[in-house]
Amino acid sequence: MQRDLGAFAGQIFDIAIVGGGINGAATAREAALRGLKVALVDARDFAAGTSSRSSKLIHGGLRYLEQFDFKLVHESRAERRTLLALAPHLARPLPFVLPIYRGDPYYPLKVRLGLLIYDLLGNLGAADRHRTFKPADALRLIPGLQPQGLRAAAVYFDSETDDARLTIEMILAAAERGAVLANHAEVLGFHALPDGRDIVTAEVEDRLSGRRFELRARYWVNATGPWVDHVRGLLPGFDGTKTIRLTKGTHIILPALSPDHALFAAIRPGERIFLLLPWHGYALLGTTDTDYDGDPASVQPDYKDIDYLLAAVNRILNQPLAVSDVLGCFAGLRALAIETGRSPSENTREYRFHEEPGIRNFTSICGGKLTTARALGENLLNRILSHLGAAPSSDQVSRTALLPGGNTGPLEDFVRVAMEAAEKKFGIPALVAERIIRTYGSRWGEVLEPIRKSSELAQSLPGTPPLLIAEVLFAIRHEMAMEVSDFLLRRSGLNWLAASLLQEAAPRVAEIFAQELSWSDERREASLAAFRACCPQLQKKSEEVKGMI
Repeated sequence: MQRDLGAFAGQIFDIAIVGGGINGAATAREAALRGLKVALVDARDFAAGTSSRSSKLIHGGLRYLEQFDFKLVHESRAERRTLLALAPHLARPLPFVLPIYRGDPYYPLKVRLGLLIYDLLGNLGAADRHRTFKPADALRLIPGLQPQGLRAAAVYFDSETDDARLTIEMILAAAERGAVLANHAEVLGFHALPDGRDIVTAEVEDRLSGRRFELRARYWVNATGPWVDHVRGLLPGFDGTKTIRLTKGTHIILPALSPDHALFAAIRPGERIFLLLPWHGYALLGTTDTDYDGDPASVQPDYKDIDYLLAAVNRILNQPLAVSDVLGCFAGLRALAIETGRSPSENTREYRFHEEPGIRNFTSICGGKLTTARALGENLLNRILSHLGAAPSSDQVSRTALLPGGNTGPLEDFVRVAMEAAEKKFGIPALVAERIIRTYGSRWGEVLEPIRKSSELAQSLPGTPPLLIAEVLFAIRHEMAMEVSDFLLRRSGLNWLAASLLQEAAPRVAEIFAQELSWSDERREASLAAFRACCPQLQKKSEEVKGMI
């Protein structure tokens, strides 16, 4: 996948998508799979906003059952099954332990009933069904739990993912089918026909060079997440209404509690829950849910977020965690379809399609979840095909077309065989090979193949877990990484862990980018500074919240 702005010229696309997060990426893939001429631009990098700042889950949303949102849970559970088939390396089943303590807002019978419904709404077979445990059994499963007040526990299953790489693979899938895409390309304005009913062009600026170009399309999709209303404001005759509600979700990175199980538990007092997930040998704890009215590009965790999350998890831990245990953190924004009179946690996570009064060929996506993005794209394309004069398609190819790294078959068998091949063909140590295989799936060989010609590409980056020079080059040459942060935060597979642990590697990554893209010294330092600006927590130490820093 190459970035070629010239490919936008001289074409009228069937559909132009503004925004390369998961919703835009899934819509682009859907449209390309159905044979449409597709363009997609993003003002930043693909997945740079909400789609790299989530809880890293493909899940049904167990707590949505309490809100009687059975439709959303059923769709989400079905999509979990679909994504496991399309990308086994990116939708890994994960057992969740749900401990039940005295005073919790849920009790054992209620939990068993809820999990029975959850299973009925979609699981992956007998081994994926929930189980219940007595306190002693739960403590053997998670020894770090607080035994006092523990009444019972249950285990149920969802899936863990790399949200940024899932988005990137959707983008890659669209590109493989002919979509023309560019990151770091910002829409500055739209132009309509004289009657104002149809948008015909957009003016786009390449944020890397300052060059501007015209994008022409028959239909437009605004998939910019937290920036949806900003992009709507660029339309001629915009009426000033709002369609989305922004809520902030903060996550913090902690030492591992359990390598194989996640935790799901109540936050008291109230109706909220927290999740503690195993993540690259550490633990990811989230999330907050508070209204946000600032600049979406400036969202950051704060002290209150850290205190809130630590207090929530410490209630159920035998050995409480302190601020000094926090290794890193990040915050993102949910762009929820507005529902008046509801708290942030009660606001629906379902997606909505907003059409502008008086404009026939422009749809904005409001709300939605990482899990349901593929279904969103399928449903939206059926609506767009009607507008374009084609009958809504019954083609469901996006339900069966594998993502680029998804041709693995049973994942654990694939990983075992591929690890042996990586060590034999490329001299890659087993642990390094396993991480690469689980990150890139069936594309792992493409990442390592250049090592045959240049063994220095098998060297690890300074101060990292085993992250190879070959991976940086692969991201630049084949995954449209244009900045240091594009690789470290969104393509490396380490996501925001890179922000906490890979600061020593960043200068070497910048050197590789400079050599590959012919950067000046000033350009290299600017990209490095931009990465560091994404991660302000790296500038101070743990006693100041490692970053909240």
